Amino acid sequence: MSTHFSVSVHCLLLLSFSAPERITSALIAGSVNTNPVVVRRILGGLKKAGLVDSSPGTRGFYLAKPSSEITLAMIYQAAKDEGPLFPIHGNCNPNCDVGLRIDSLLTNLYQVAEAKVEQFFASITLEDMERSCSQMEVLPTHVE
Repeated sequence: MSTHFSVSVHCLLLLSFSAPERITSALIAGSVNTNPVVVRRILGGLKKAGLVDSSPGTRGFYLAKPSSEITLAMIYQAAKDEGPLFPIHGNCNPNCDVGLRIDSLLTNLYQVAEAKVEQFFASITLEDMERSCSQMEVLPTHVE
């Protein structure tokens, strides 16, 4: 499973805490404990989604909008891979009653689950995450 979402949230929290100062991908990579190339690739996706920005000739990234306007759902959409949140294993035995039906059975369940995840993420802003991180609080976990 990809860590792009969690790394994206990490990057955006660093940018939020440092605002309005810019942060380089190398500094972010040091916090995430990964290669700056990985961070630049993730920031590129966030930039394409309009969540971060950088200027040619100027080193560093910054939030493209206030943290109160960035939701976890926006980050999730920007960071998610081409595949679904819950991938289904492949190459099931078509001669097995379960193997024949498992893809369609799980696909529907996973689509509903992913929609609920996105609905929940839409209720949490980057500003909420920043506040919780600063105060070492746990965010609400109730889903309706």
